Amino acid sequence: MLTKEQLLALAQPPIETVNVEGLGEIRVKVMDGFARDALQKTLQEQGTSDSVYFSAVIVATVVDDKGEPMFTTADLDTLRGMSADTVRRIGLACTKVNALGATQTQEAEKNSDAIQNGSSGTA
Repeated sequence: MLTKEQLLALAQPPIETVNVEGLGEIRVKVMDGFARDALQKTLQEQGTSDSVYFSAVIVATVVDDKGEPMFTTADLDTLRGMSADTVRRIGLACTKVNALGATQTQEAEKNSDAIQNGSSGTA
């Protein structure tokens, strides 16, 4: 049977290095409860538009070489002001690492593709 210490050691959120096409590698941490709560709070307060959603996911998951968050909520508007395609590509990489739900990820991809193509995103 696992001890408390063993269980806690196993439950540490992993960090993956992923390649974002056209940008290079980033480090993405699987969200802990605090990061997920902060993400949900941001989405409740600011909405779920692509720019808010992907920027908030980036803030919650992208880390530096030491595993420390690269961004804070104070960076949300800066991220939203970047190229929408760049934020989308980074955000999609983060959602995949965090398994935020295939349906949610597919819907975000569909909506982003529709915006880029000038359609509504609905069938």
